[in-house]
Amino acid sequence: FCSLKWYAMAMAIPMALRSAAVFALAPALVCPAWGWINDETLRAETLAAVPGSVKRLQVDLDLEPLHRWDFLSHEPGFEAYHSEVTQYLEKYIPAHLLPMVDDITKHMEKAYYADYAQEMQSLSSALNISLGEIVLVNLVYQVEQIGTACNKVNTTGPCPPAAPAGPGLCSGLVADAGDALWQGRNLDWDLDKALLPFVVEVDYLSKGQTVFRGVQVVGMIGVLHGMAMGKFSVQINARDRGGSLAKNLLEELLLGGKTPTHVIRKALEQEATFSDAEQFLSSERLANPVYFILSGVQHGEGAILTRQRQRCDAWHLFETNPKDSKQVNPQPGWFRLQTNYDPWEQVPKYDDRRTPGVRNTEKFCKGGASVNEDTVLSVMTAWPTKNHHTDITSVMCARTGQMKTMLWMKTTSPHLMVV
Repeated sequence: FCSLKWYAMAMAIPMALRSAAVFALAPALVCPAWGWINDETLRAETLAAVPGSVKRLQVDLDLEPLHRWDFLSHEPGFEAYHSEVTQYLEKYIPAHLLPMVDDITKHMEKAYYADYAQEMQSLSSALNISLGEIVLVNLVYQVEQIGTACNKVNTTGPCPPAAPAGPGLCSGLVADAGDALWQGRNLDWDLDKALLPFVVEVDYLSKGQTVFRGVQVVGMIGVLHGMAMGKFSVQINARDRGGSLAKNLLEELLLGGKTPTHVIRKALEQEATFSDAEQFLSSERLANPVYFILSGVQHGEGAILTRQRQRCDAWHLFETNPKDSKQVNPQPGWFRLQTNYDPWEQVPKYDDRRTPGVRNTEKFCKGGASVNEDTVLSVMTAWPTKNHHTDITSVMCARTGQMKTMLWMKTTSPHLMVV
């Protein structure tokens, strides 16, 4: 309720004086940093969000990479793509970043897998958008911190106290049903409403059969989360808010570090088993730090992979976390829930989605006795795992081939909370 109190007091101040009053009154009006989780207005707004379906596309991997996305030039629903994406990038990308992007466009096959570099050219042509803009769409996880203020950065939760950037970007769950592994995934992105229609599921085909399915924003070559039917499923969560922007881009330009969403797609394309996927996702050199949440098709095949650019710490199902000697994050062996903080460290009070997430998993999945699409979806749509920043919720099971994805269409304007 303190956010409502702030709003009421702010509205009583003449417009010309409000900016100054914000700074003068803020120390007296600040809510506890963790107050957003207890804010009933935010909870009500979240519950009012309307679920929408996503468009499904097909990409033929048997085509030459330069032509795999040509079909988008005549695909209904993408007529406004150029203008909407250009406006989005202009809003979030500072001018000083553009020369570095230009350098990447000149060295595409060094910065990216060779076939993906060619696919990006196919997207540029099909969508009538510059190659530099396509590169920027693919750099989302590298440029997370580019907002000029916390409330302009895509983020979950409020700005942490006395810090320039917000918390993280996702919540992920892998749960073992005994005969199958289920994953739940929330992407808390605050994606502009105009861009939500460009979130799609893509079936990647070879010889007429689906090799894997990925969820991504059109223009991305990589996938945010996906599933290779009968093999494994995987998702990405932001770590350290994506790391240092300059280091990420230099890693990509000079040292061969790969974009994590591209690495996920490459794993889905080429790896045959959970073990193979874990080895690849643990060892491939990355442009920026992330968490990979991975699950297979056999009992016990699930893990959180905490990645640095060249190092990995794994926490598997039914195993103790070797780095959590103080047991700050105890979880039952049959599931692993990950937000945006290292699983062996305490989460900050201003963004504790972990504690209620763990509690709700045990509650809705009945201590592991009832793990299925419905119960995992209940976990992912419970507050604050699903919150006022959540744009995408997916539930997937590689063993059964099921994937359910929803877009959350906000019914109110974005809610500003002073912390």
